[in-house]
Amino acid sequence: MAQRKLAKTRPVTKPHLSDPQQQFQAHWATIDRLQREMVIKQQRQEVVLARFRQEVLPVEHQYVQALYDKILRLISFADKKTLGKYNREALFSWIDEELDELFHHPFNEQLDLEALRQQFSALNEMPDDEPTPDEIDRFRQYVKEQYGSDGKLSDAELAEMMVDPEKMFTTLERLFPDAESIFDDDDDDDDDEDNDADHDHANDTDHDDDADDEKASGGGTDRTIDNAQHTLDGLLRSPEVKKMYKKLANILHPDREQDPEKKNEKHLLMVQLSKAKKNHDVWTILELYHRYSDPDFRFGQAEIPAINALMQRRIDTLTAELAETENPSSLSGMIWEKFGAKTTKAIDNKFRKHNEKLHQLLEQQVQEREQLRSLAALKIYLAPRRAALDFEWQRGDFF
Repeated sequence: MAQRKLAKTRPVTKPHLSDPQQQFQAHWATIDRLQREMVIKQQRQEVVLARFRQEVLPVEHQYVQALYDKILRLISFADKKTLGKYNREALFSWIDEELDELFHHPFNEQLDLEALRQQFSALNEMPDDEPTPDEIDRFRQYVKEQYGSDGKLSDAELAEMMVDPEKMFTTLERLFPDAESIFDDDDDDDDDEDNDADHDHANDTDHDDDADDEKASGGGTDRTIDNAQHTLDGLLRSPEVKKMYKKLANILHPDREQDPEKKNEKHLLMVQLSKAKKNHDVWTILELYHRYSDPDFRFGQAEIPAINALMQRRIDTLTAELAETENPSSLSGMIWEKFGAKTTKAIDNKFRKHNEKLHQLLEQQVQEREQLRSLAALKIYLAPRRAALDFEWQRGDFF
């Protein structure tokens, strides 16, 4: 049976348009397409943003308010003397986490965050609590596990070590000079950080050298900008553009209209045309001429290369603006990134899931605040956080 060979395929490439007039028409078609895409994208984003403001934003505000109120409730326990040193550390750690979420929430503008910050900062200035007998016993057990003995330290000595890390270090070094120090791991980490810092500094130096090379090669970009501006100035003075401007001024003159609505529309267009001439905005003149006078006009051979360069710049600008519409640093971009989709059904699904999750989180914040009405209830919430801090403490992370 004869074997059949696969036909060789060649990559499809866009034809190179050598004729300046063909390039002009291709550029204009691209600009029309990008402008239509921009209008469609902006309209869809406006619809999604309006829906967000109506359906989601009020609940977001309820959530951050509930979080704010819960933090106030947590702060109210901070000065309780029977809370204990390590429970207070767990409480402060919890408050830190909640404050971090609250301060970074994008819709916290209605809250007095500065007052909350000052209230919490005042708590950090409170004097340290004396360790409780239970905490001293646990620390004694920890020393025994690490060094095989408690060094016959008294409770008072252990308590001093717990509130003074420097005293803890010197005492343990004196009592157990031959034991592996619980500080050794931290020193190794510090060495690694120093090495990383040296490496980062070397990379920064390389980047600085690259920047110096770019400056040394310099002036290329500036010359390009100067040449482009010179070309635009020349275009504005060219017979073709002057004719376009005069014809547009005649077509768009508001005195030619009797209807008040059309008269006002022509007035706004005339203002736009006058600003374009004043600002050397050749592109706006071309666009107005294309829309209101002659969509099939052609430039002469003398002007067409500069016009094509201008249109390519317009294409680059529109492409960048289209990409910027999805930039999450803006409100509309952030909302579109969260809820935007190709179909209405997909958008509906995203709104539904987000609302369900948001209402669950809101209910959780409200319930926690309602349950945090006593020190006993607080300690139940602090227990897992206290355990996590104890684990880190036993690893030596707090020394």
